[in-house]
Amino acid sequence: MLTFIVPLQAPAASKDWELVSALACRSLNSLLKQTNSAFRVLLVCNSPPLGLPDDPKLEVIERDFPLPGPVPESRMANKWLKVRVGLVVARKLAPCHVMVVDADDCVSCQLADYVSEQADAHGWYFGKGYMHDEGASLIYFRPSGFDGVCGTSSIVRVELGDLPTEEQGGRDDNPILRGGHTQIRSEMDALGRPLAELPFTGAVYNLATGENHTGFSLSGWRSKKVFLQKLLRYRFLTTRIRREYGLFEIGNR
Repeated sequence: MLTFIVPLQAPAASKDWELVSALACRSLNSLLKQTNSAFRVLLVCNSPPLGLPDDPKLEVIERDFPLPGPVPESRMANKWLKVRVGLVVARKLAPCHVMVVDADDCVSCQLADYVSEQADAHGWYFGKGYMHDEGASLIYFRPSGFDGVCGTSSIVRVELGDLPTEEQGGRDDNPILRGGHTQIRSEMDALGRPLAELPFTGAVYNLATGENHTGFSLSGWRSKKVFLQKLLRYRFLTTRIRREYGLFEIGNR
């Protein structure tokens, strides 16, 4: 079984809680539309988002997490504290694989089915992926290096011993926490459990939402050559893409 862990920022740490809620609910609905039922979703938060989906596959884990400071490092530390709590709770589910999902991203509905077919695999990194400016009618296809820029970009096989037992603690005692999305491949390589590249596009990195704290926007390229090269990687945001990734306009499902 694949377990998704979704850390959500607190209302008091958000610029616009209604927007954060709408983005989170879209992401959760994207996860809940998996074509295979062998999955669970753990939402880790101070408070659940407005309009939270009602689904037996979704478990909400509420804690009185401390608010992060204004610097990016503090926000990332807060995120990984929530992921740790999610990993502790995941122990009771005995998942074969776990995936950390940022609360404003969307994923392919095929992930749980693919993991079920490859249950003994060490896991996968998402070398390629989509990147989308909120509200745009085009979507950008990144053919490589997607896992270096997006936090929603790896699925890792776990055994019971890989999952922490205590909610309090740092990142050093767990490869998923220690690696994050940028170093998880090297962490798993060091354990002799290398990740393979996912053979299809697994996620959409949503940008320009007004609540992103990492990443970059697709707008503002200064080099005409680079702009033209990247322009060729744009795709129309078709109904098929919207359905596979649950990438609907905010408020529409």
